[in-house]
Amino acid sequence: MHCASCVSAVEKNLRRSEGVTSVSVNLATERAAVWLDNEPSSEQLRSLIDAVRAAGYDAVQTSDAGVSPAQRERGRNEKLRHQRQAIYQSIMYGLPVIALEVAGHWLQSSNRGGAFWRHVLQLLLTLMVFRTAAGPMFVGALRSLLSGAANMDVLIVLGASAAFISGVVGMFPGTHFHVTFHAAAMIIIFVSVGKYLEQRSRGQASSALEALFSRLPRHALRVRDGSTETVPIDEVSPGDILRVASHAVVPVDGEIVSGRATLDESMLTGESLPAERTVSDSIYGGTRVSDGFFDMRAAASGDDSAAARVARLVEEAQTSKPPWQRLADRVAGVFVPCVVVLALATLVGWMIVNREDPAFAVSRAIVVLVVACPCAMGLAIPTAVLVGTSRAAERGILVRDASALEAAGHIREVLLDKTGTLTLGRMTLETVEMLAELDEREVLRLAASLEQFSEHPLAKAVVAAAAERGLTPPDPDEFESSPGGGLRGRVDGREVCLGSASWLLDNQIDASSHAERADALAARGFTPVWVAVERRAVALLCFSDQLHPESAQSIARLRSLGVRVRILSGDRHAAVSHIAAQLGIDEFEAELTPGDKLDRVRELSARGHGVAMVGDGVNDAPALAAADVGIAIGTGADVAREAADICLVGHSPRLIAEAIHLSRRSARVMKQNLFWAFAYNIVMLPVAIMTHLPPAAATAAMMLSSLSVVGNSLRLRRLL
Repeated sequence: MHCASCVSAVEKNLRRSEGVTSVSVNLATERAAVWLDNEPSSEQLRSLIDAVRAAGYDAVQTSDAGVSPAQRERGRNEKLRHQRQAIYQSIMYGLPVIALEVAGHWLQSSNRGGAFWRHVLQLLLTLMVFRTAAGPMFVGALRSLLSGAANMDVLIVLGASAAFISGVVGMFPGTHFHVTFHAAAMIIIFVSVGKYLEQRSRGQASSALEALFSRLPRHALRVRDGSTETVPIDEVSPGDILRVASHAVVPVDGEIVSGRATLDESMLTGESLPAERTVSDSIYGGTRVSDGFFDMRAAASGDDSAAARVARLVEEAQTSKPPWQRLADRVAGVFVPCVVVLALATLVGWMIVNREDPAFAVSRAIVVLVVACPCAMGLAIPTAVLVGTSRAAERGILVRDASALEAAGHIREVLLDKTGTLTLGRMTLETVEMLAELDEREVLRLAASLEQFSEHPLAKAVVAAAAERGLTPPDPDEFESSPGGGLRGRVDGREVCLGSASWLLDNQIDASSHAERADALAARGFTPVWVAVERRAVALLCFSDQLHPESAQSIARLRSLGVRVRILSGDRHAAVSHIAAQLGIDEFEAELTPGDKLDRVRELSARGHGVAMVGDGVNDAPALAAADVGIAIGTGADVAREAADICLVGHSPRLIAEAIHLSRRSARVMKQNLFWAFAYNIVMLPVAIMTHLPPAAATAAMMLSSLSVVGNSLRLRRLL
C-alpha cells in the first residue's frame, strides 16, 4: 500500500465480507484488524483474504505468517535493496534524457539541427526508465482500477503517461506540443526515490516494536529427569522446569524454584536498575538475566508471557485509529477521483483560455495529477501512533489504542486511588486491635478464611500473617464479596463480616462505639479493617503501607504539566488525610464506594476537563472505565487492567506524568502532520493549476510532503 486511498480500498472490500462488523487498516504497519460477529471459520478467513486480493493487494493471516522479526527485517532490507537497484538504473537512463533536453535548448539557440534524432534517443531512454522503475506503479494502478478504486499510483501513471504521450506527439512538426520526455522520466525517478526513502523511514518508525519482538526468545532449556534439552518456545507448557543461565533471556513467565539472579526488567517496567530475584519470586518472560543462575517453573506458554502480551498490545494499539485518522481516510477515499476530475477540468479550461498553446494546458493537467498527495494524509497519523506507542512500551507504558493516546494528551485532571497507587501496596498486618473477648488467633483464622480467595493487597497481608502464626484457614461454607465494601461468609457455622465501617452498617452491624479507636489508628497512618463475628464487631485489623518513594516526584511532575491532582480513596478519612498531607495534596475524598468513585469521575468528566483515573484494584474498575482515560498500575488486579486505556507495567507512579507528557507530544505531532497533509494540497493544487510549475518540481514536492510527515513522526523518538 502506498497511500490513504489504498487503505480506503482495502477497508471497503473487507467491510463487504459477510460477518464483518468493523475494519481498521494501518498504512504504516501494513496490517488490517478485522472484527467479526462470531468465531471465524476457515472459509470466512479465506474470504477475507480474497477480499483484500480483490482490492488489488495480498494478505496473510498473522497467526499463519510464521515470520520472525529477523525475517521481517531481512525481507524489508531485501525489498529496499531491489528498490535501490531500480533507482540507480532509472537515474542512469534518466540523466541523459535531462542532459539532452538541456542540450536541445542550447542547440536551438545556436540554430543547429538534429532535433528529431535527439528526441528519438530521449524516447528510448525514457522507455528504459519506465521499464526499470515504473513497473510496480503501472501494476498498482491497474489493480486499483480493476478493483473499482483509485490510488496514488493512478495519479502518477496518468501524469507520467500524459507527459510521455505529449512528448511523442511533440516529435512531429506542426503539433504545437512540447517534447516532455524529461518530465516523464523525472516524475518516475522522483517517485521511486521518494517511495524508497518513505519505506526506509517507515522501517525506522517500526524499529522499536521490532526490537520489542526481537527480545522474545525462540527456545528454552527444559529440565527433565536430571538432563536438559533445548526446545522451541511453543513446546513449553505450564509446570515445566526450565533452566536459565546468566545473560540469557527468561523464556516465559514463572517462578524461581532454585537459585537466584539479578534481572534487567527494563523491557517491561522501564526501570533501568536491575532487580534481585530468588526462590518463590515471580519472573517474567522477555526480561534478561544480568547475573546469576536459576531453575524456574513455567506458569505460561511462550505466547502468553508478559513480554509477548506487551508486544501484542502495542501492535493492536498501532492498528487502531483515532478520530483524526478516520477523517483523513474519508477524505482520501474520494481524493484521487476528485484530483482526476480537477486535472481534466484544468486541461479543458486552459485549452479554452489559451487555444494557441495546447501544450501548456497538457502540462498544467500533468502537474495537477502529480502534485496531489494522498500519501501524506495516509501516513500523518499512523506514523506518529507507531512511534509514540512503541516509545511508550519501551518505558513500561502500554497504550491500548490510538484514541487513548490522543485522549491522554487532553488530560487536565488526575484522580488517584491511594492504596497500591500512591503507596507501595505491600500491606502488612501490624497488629490486631481486639474489641471483644475473643482469641486473637481465632479472629485471624476466621478473617483469613474469607480473604484467601481475594487478590486485594489487604487480603494477601491477612493470609500471610495467618501463615506466619501457623494457622490453617478453613474453606468458608458461604462467601460473598462486595468490591470496595468487604467480605461476608459463614465459617465453622459462624457468620463473619470483614470490611469497612459502612460495609458493617450495610449488614446491620453497628460499630459506632469503637469509631474513635479506629480514627486514632488511622491518624497514626494505619489502615483499619473491621472484623465482625455473629453480627458484633470483635476486632480491628491494623495494616500499614509505605508511601511509594516516587509518589512525591510524580505529583510535582503532574503539577508542572498543569494537571490538577486529587485523591479518591475507599480508606478512612484519617488514613487518606495522612497520605495527602505527606504529598501536599489539598483535595481528597475518603471512604468512597466504587459507585461513589464512578459518580465523581462522571461528574468531573461532564465538565469537559479531560479526566484520568488511576487505580489498581477491583473497586477502581468502574471509575477507570468511565474516565476519559483510565490508567491502571500494572501490578494490580486483572479487571482493573482490562478496564483501563493505559496500563503502567511497573508499579511506578512517575509513569503517570510520563504517559501524559508522551501523549501530549504524540498528539501535537499528529496535529502537525495532519495540518501539513491538508495544507499542502490546499496550497499546491491552485499553484499547479495557475502557475508554470514544472512537472518534475511538482513530483518532488509531492514526495517531500510524504517524507515530511514521516520525518516529523520520527522526531518523536528524540523528543520522548
